[in-house]
Amino acid sequence: MLRHLQRVPEQPSLANTARNVLKFTIPSFLAADDTPEQALFRHIDPRIAAQRASTDCLDGLRGVAAFVVMIFHYTQYAYPRLRQVYGFNNRYYLTQLPIIKLCFSGGFMVFLFFVISGYVLSARIVRLMVQEKRGGILKVLTSMTFRRVVRLGLPSLVASFIGFIFHRLGLRGQPYNDYQPGFVNDTVFYLRSLRDLFTFYKWSPYMIWHLDPLWSIAVEFRCSMVLFLVLLGVANVRWIPRLVVEGLILVDNIAHDRWDMACFLFGLIIAEMHIYSQEKANLEEEKQNSVLDIDELAIWLAPNTKLISLSLWATFVVGLYLGSVPTEGTCETPGYRTLCTITRSFPEPWRYIALPGSFLVIFSVVFLPTLQRLLASPLARYMGRLGYAVYLVHELVIMTLGNRIREFGWGIFGKEGMGYHVGFVLGLCIFVAFCVWLADMFMRAVDVPAVSFARWLEGQCFVRSGDSLNVPI
Repeated sequence: MLRHLQRVPEQPSLANTARNVLKFTIPSFLAADDTPEQALFRHIDPRIAAQRASTDCLDGLRGVAAFVVMIFHYTQYAYPRLRQVYGFNNRYYLTQLPIIKLCFSGGFMVFLFFVISGYVLSARIVRLMVQEKRGGILKVLTSMTFRRVVRLGLPSLVASFIGFIFHRLGLRGQPYNDYQPGFVNDTVFYLRSLRDLFTFYKWSPYMIWHLDPLWSIAVEFRCSMVLFLVLLGVANVRWIPRLVVEGLILVDNIAHDRWDMACFLFGLIIAEMHIYSQEKANLEEEKQNSVLDIDELAIWLAPNTKLISLSLWATFVVGLYLGSVPTEGTCETPGYRTLCTITRSFPEPWRYIALPGSFLVIFSVVFLPTLQRLLASPLARYMGRLGYAVYLVHELVIMTLGNRIREFGWGIFGKEGMGYHVGFVLGLCIFVAFCVWLADMFMRAVDVPAVSFARWLEGQCFVRSGDSLNVPI
């Protein structure tokens, strides 16, 4: 009879709950269970790695960029001159040198974010166009459009709500002089600040006081939607005319000071060239009889000669130099004042020096195997998986504990001479470690479920036709 007795499920207890909570606080790459984050640190078959490197590297680069933004936001309070560049006002600091400065340059990292987004969101559609499989484009586009709102929205709303709670707890000051505190006023102020987060009716700079980095999420959403519209419009256009049309749209956006949309279009153009070269190389390798088998661009873009490889490395360095442009005193800085004669007509000239720099960097990365392997390493891939969470969480830490962490380091080593720098580095290490820990939990608690929820919601709302789509969101 015992065989037929059903086992009574174990009732949850305070001890089990506490144990599960404690287990959740362990970073994913240290957990005992086999997690996707742990899988990133396992060895990958070289053949598979070679196939994935050209795209995985962009996720790695995006993660690196998110960490640079985090370091920049923490550092700018202690070293405000890092916004300037070597030689400005006859000041010469090693950390201000071009390229070295990029370790603390948050502005250029945002450009890389947007160009990478343009590439990743376009890649699947471009591949279908190049392969002449245009019948599936509409399905992919509708899926990406639907998921994009959920993917960007849920983590942003959760992080901003945490910022709202911090405000209610008195961990932040008042947002403006005439502000009247109180639960109702705080709630109304918070909801009003969110109204422009996902809208096309307002393209002016968006800022939410409860979480500053959300301005870029608003840009991501708007530019993503416009990018999808562009892809839909050129879906039946041949490759060369399609590049011409996309280039004209790019020029028009620059002429109207839409640098953000220009970043996404640069990402699209890189995807066009990269994927086209890949597909034509595959055709040649498979020895298929086609009028497109011989393609000079594909051969030229493949870095299989020293000359082309050196040219791509030079392109990468030039891109880094342009990306090092200072956000302050651009037209008064040696080396950049000449470039500023071209961009001076724009309200923010530095953006149109950094813009081509971001294009050159991403273009070089997708065609240089050495950079691909570096940015597709296990650590870089983990940073890429954590990047969105790091971007959202780090500002919450800064607004609540940033000053305390800096003062802790200076309290040990002092604020005079070398002690100032050593104390700051100590605080920076504590800050980064704490942000990574919180971001890892945020990723598992919010970011990953948001992706799953978007996929589930799509399945509930969409007409079922064929297999589910595996699309970037």
